[in-house]
Amino acid sequence: MVAGGAFWLAPRDGGTSVAGGIRTAASGDRAEAETGTPPAGRAPRGPEDAESQARVLDALLADSGGSRSGLGSALGQLRSCEGTATGLATLQRITAARREQVIQAGALGTGALDGGDAVKERLTRALTASFDADEAFLAWATRQEAGCSRSWSGDDDYRRGLALSGEATTAKKGFLKLWNPLARRYGLPVRDEHEI
Repeated sequence: MVAGGAFWLAPRDGGTSVAGGIRTAASGDRAEAETGTPPAGRAPRGPEDAESQARVLDALLADSGGSRSGLGSALGQLRSCEGTATGLATLQRITAARREQVIQAGALGTGALDGGDAVKERLTRALTASFDADEAFLAWATRQEAGCSRSWSGDDDYRRGLALSGEATTAKKGFLKLWNPLARRYGLPVRDEHEI
């Protein structure tokens, strides 16, 4: 079994074999699979698996918060027609990062967490709405950088970005209702929607 990049190796005479550095099932694991009870001397793996899944999800949230942190200043640069090239580059970076975060959310393992399927679905929905908002802002920003206009508030893509941002905020609140109790359980940071 691999945990945190390290191998756990058990003696061969204990019913466990090791092939290629990966622990393979033997008699003790078969007994657990058939009865639902781990062999004597070995604790159930469920809580450890759940905590590991929670920590992976928390790392994705931290990454998401880091991506979001530059959004306000980038939009401000583009609205003011000052530093538009920098603002556009920041939006491009944020949008690319958000795209990757949506992919990562879809690949999360959450089966060991209480309500894990709903947690994953709500997080994916929230990150997807954020990505859609970023794409809309990026479409506006690309035109804004090419020929800056101070009448940005009526731009269709800008307005769409605002609407999608509102949807993302609502989705984040729904996700956090499920996530924050789990975060407390596993000693992880409790978050507000603006931190995702």
